[in-house]
Amino acid sequence: MPGCSDMKMDQVYVCGECGLELKVVKECTECGTEQSSQSCGCVQECSFDCCGSPMRLQG
Repeated sequence: MPGCSDMKMDQVYVCGECGLELKVVKECTECGTEQSSQSCGCVQECSFDCCGSPMRLQG
């Protein structure tokens, strides 16, 4: 799954196991660079997991 800085408005990410869906309603503008990542707390690449697996872009 992409990091939060790669997720774009109105995209929907889904869990393949339980079907949970997350819709992007606000894009992250703080991540993507080392300096910005440190200021927002994302020291490592963001990852959105559910049921032990990365969520995937729907469609």
